[in-house]
Amino acid sequence: MVWNDLARPRSAPPGDETAAASVDNRTNLLVAEYNAIRAVMAQKSAASHALVGAYLTVVAVILGFVVANRADPRLLLAVPVLAAISGITILRRRRDREAANSYIREVLRPVAVECAGDDRVFRWDDFYAQQRGARSLLYEFGLQLVFPLSGFVCLFVTLPLLASLGDWSAWSTGLAFLVALLFAYVRQNRAHLGRSVSGARARARAVARKVRGLR
Repeated sequence: MVWNDLARPRSAPPGDETAAASVDNRTNLLVAEYNAIRAVMAQKSAASHALVGAYLTVVAVILGFVVANRADPRLLLAVPVLAAISGITILRRRRDREAANSYIREVLRPVAVECAGDDRVFRWDDFYAQQRGARSLLYEFGLQLVFPLSGFVCLFVTLPLLASLGDWSAWSTGLAFLVALLFAYVRQNRAHLGRSVSGARARARAVARKVRGLR
């Protein structure tokens, strides 16, 4: 079944070509906008994955210089800044994708339902949100853990090597960037984190009740 068939109103007379043409035009515009939004979302997702790969490559190169080539270990002070910039960029792109999903769900889907006369259209976002659940949260957590974890490790390793005001300034700058990254992550994911904490508390209470029941 094609979109043009779905989009014809059930109440419209079969011979009403003007109404059918108007609905067809709306349907074409709707599908074109939907495809454009989906293309932008896919582009942002691919760019985020490419950024993760590029960051890991840069970190590996810096570690190679420090370990294999005996370079100054204070080169690692660049990692926290790169980690924060990369992590915040990915968070921003994910927020853009979430905004696009909300636009499809709240703006485009009602128009699609009106055109099709059927509410079973543009349901992918809701279906995917129901299916991903905790797996998506774990994936996002693991993805974001790459950036602050590597940054804090570099700060910890270089702390005993700081010998000048410039060294301490670079170290403090890296720490400030990582704190900003953690703040942005908690702010953007507070709903998911809140649900995770509530779920963990519920499971802990259930385990405690079972333990008390066994005694």
